Amino acid sequence: MNILKTIIHPVLRAWIRSTTWLFFEKVIVKGVENIPATGPVILASNHPNSFLDGLVITSLYKRPIYYLARGDVFVSSFVSSLLGFLNIVPIFRKQEGPENFHKNAETFTFCLEAFKKNGTIIIFSEGTSENEWHLRPLRKGTARLTYDAWNDSSIGEKLKVVPVAIHYSSWLQLKSRVYIDFMPPLQKPDFTNITEQGAFLKNFTDRLQNSLKEKCAIVDKKKTLELQNIITSFLLKNIEEGNKVAIKLLKSLNNGGHVVIERFSNLATYLKKEKIEYHLTSNLFYFLLGLPLYALGLILNIIPYSICKTIARKTTHFNEFFDSVIYCTLLFFYPIYLLAILLFARLLFHSGLLGLGIVLLTIITAKTYEWAKRNIFSFLKKGHQDVISTMLRELFEISNG
Repeated sequence: MNILKTIIHPVLRAWIRSTTWLFFEKVIVKGVENIPATGPVILASNHPNSFLDGLVITSLYKRPIYYLARGDVFVSSFVSSLLGFLNIVPIFRKQEGPENFHKNAETFTFCLEAFKKNGTIIIFSEGTSENEWHLRPLRKGTARLTYDAWNDSSIGEKLKVVPVAIHYSSWLQLKSRVYIDFMPPLQKPDFTNITEQGAFLKNFTDRLQNSLKEKCAIVDKKKTLELQNIITSFLLKNIEEGNKVAIKLLKSLNNGGHVVIERFSNLATYLKKEKIEYHLTSNLFYFLLGLPLYALGLILNIIPYSICKTIARKTTHFNEFFDSVIYCTLLFFYPIYLLAILLFARLLFHSGLLGLGIVLLTIITAKTYEWAKRNIFSFLKKGHQDVISTMLRELFEISNG
C-alpha cells in the first residue's frame, strides 16, 4: 500500500494542481515563506467551501498531507479504505454522536505518529463548512492535538502550527478567484508559561482565532448581508489584493457611521442594478481579442463544464458541496474529454497532430475564457467603470480616514 501511495500520490497532486489552475480564474498565494520546509506541521485553516478547501491547499503544498475529515463520511469499510489511501482520517464531532468520541483517541494517536515522521496534518478548525465570508468560533480539536504533540518528547517544539486563511470571490460558479494566506507559525516557545491543559486550550484557540481574524473577510451578520456580500464578492473578484481591501472595508463598515453605510449601500445597489460583475479598464484591442477566445472557450468546453455543473446541481442542490463536486467531476472527467477529442480527431481526420492541436486550443481557451469575458463585458459597460471607480475611491477614503 505504501509503495502504491508513493507512486500514485505525486501523480494525483500534479493532477490536482492542474485542475486548480484550470478551475479558478486566478489563485493568489501569500506567505509561502511561513511554510516550514521540514519537520511536522499542522495547517489550521478556516473552512468556507467544503472539501474544495483541502484540494486547493494540496495544490499549493509541496509535501504529502493528512486530512482530518468528519467521521460520518466513513460509511463503510470500502469507503474507509479508499479515504485512508487518500490520507483522509476521521474525526468525530458532536453531530456524529457522543458514542463515537472514543474513536478520536485512535485518530490522535495516528496524527502523533505522523508528526514523528515529519508529516503534515490539515485541520479545518471551525469544524463545519459554510459558503460565507465569516469566521465561525473555532473548535478546540486543533489545540488538543497541538497540546498532545508539544508534550510528546519525540515531537516537542519541532511541531509548527501554520494558520491558513482561504477566500473565494464567489460560490456556486466556475472561474472565481481564490486567495490563500499562510501566516507565521504558532510555536511551542510562545506558550511555555501555560502548563495547565484547560488554560492552554483556551489560550491557543484564542490566539489561532485572532490570527485568522486578521486575514479573513468577516461580514457582520447583524447588518444587511446582501449589501456586504455583493461588495465583498466584487472586491475579491476585481481588486488587486482584494482580500486585504475587503477586510479593511468590512471593518470600516462594522465600525463606521451612517455615511459609511450609505456609501456601501450606494455601491452595492449600483452593482446589482447595472449587473456589474467586472471592474477593468478594457480597450478595443482586448475587446476584439477576447471575442474569439470567448467563443472558442465556450464551444470547445461547453460539454465537460455542462456535465460537471449538471452532476453538481443534481447531487448537491446548490448546497455548500456544489463547488467541490464541480471541481472533482472536472478533475476526473476533463482528461477523459481531452482524450476523446484526440481519438475523435485521429479517427475522423487521420491526424494525431491535429488532435493535439485541438486539445491544446481547448485547454488554452478554457484558461483564457474568463479573461476574455472580463474584457468583453468591461468594454461594453465601460461607461459604468468611472462611476464605480469614484464610488470605490470614496469608500477607500473613508476606510483610510
